[in-house]
Amino acid sequence: MKITMMPIYPNLSKYLRFYGLLTCLLLCSIAPLAQAATSTVVYPLTVRTVDVRTSLDATEVQLVPANSVVMEPAPETSLAAAASVPEHAYKKKILATAFAVSRLGQVQDIEDIAHGFPRELLLRLEKTNLFLTRTSPSLLAFTMKSETPSINLVKQVAAEFDSQFIIAGEIRNAGVQIDKKYLGLWETRTRHMEIEIAIYDGVSGAMLSRHNLHAQADDQANVGRDKPFGSAAFYASSYGQAIDTILNHASVLVENDLQQLPILARILKVNKAQIVIDVGATSSVALGDAATVLVGNNELPTLGLRSHQPLLVAYGLPQTNVGKAAVIQVQNNFSIAELANGVKADEVKVGDFVRFGGLVTK
Repeated sequence: MKITMMPIYPNLSKYLRFYGLLTCLLLCSIAPLAQAATSTVVYPLTVRTVDVRTSLDATEVQLVPANSVVMEPAPETSLAAAASVPEHAYKKKILATAFAVSRLGQVQDIEDIAHGFPRELLLRLEKTNLFLTRTSPSLLAFTMKSETPSINLVKQVAAEFDSQFIIAGEIRNAGVQIDKKYLGLWETRTRHMEIEIAIYDGVSGAMLSRHNLHAQADDQANVGRDKPFGSAAFYASSYGQAIDTILNHASVLVENDLQQLPILARILKVNKAQIVIDVGATSSVALGDAATVLVGNNELPTLGLRSHQPLLVAYGLPQTNVGKAAVIQVQNNFSIAELANGVKADEVKVGDFVRFGGLVTK
């Protein structure tokens, strides 16, 4: 709407001045959610026109010594604050292997918990829109028992399933605890679920974090193999609800552990000043995204000795930041980036990495 206000001259009586201000405030109260958009004042005209548009923001009306009503718009967001908010979050490639089971006899009433638990964990991680998930039917070990995998095994499995991170774990306890009370005349039964989860970096083979999670049901809580793992009937049981609690907690822990880590994309091809990398639209890569090019130094490999036998272990290659690259073409599973002017194409080779997020200024 438009409000037209005549100036209030000093020679008017105080009653007329009060009536004029009251009339202006009453007109403004017609649209209590109004917000001033433009204010046009042309001298020496004696009429001031203010265009008012309705908005969801409340109006702030101020009386000034010039005897006019000023309606101030809400402050605009600064460009610096807008630039600090990322346009989109990249999806990290994460693999969940089958979980080892410490006591197979304790989970006979649960249908395929070794594959069902990591599958349900990945479903929760997918809902965050921060991960591109994969599953492996095998354990991250050479036996059916949980064991600390070697660096080479972690890197090999990650490369096979095209993943940057790996989740592995073990069902450590799913038994029933019996507590005797009143000289053994009465007892209570609770069924426990204890799970260990480990997160590995598939590029370096290092373990990033490890968590032990526990929940319990207030009764013996037999589930039944007729209820598929993760189904509505499964979660309707008291023990299924305990497992659901662990899954929700585990997804939050994994997200917190990996949300600050950057994406490392492997270089698949080098063509003069252009490189092909193994992340694309499925990882939320977009045109114009900037990345840091990391080159491995083959002349200075990092080697070490095992603690139990004198054999050299290759821990990896030192990486050097040689400059930046910008994405110029995006496909579903890969992207093409162009090297910056300061980057020499002969320094970059297949197998090197490009890092999105956490850019380092050279």
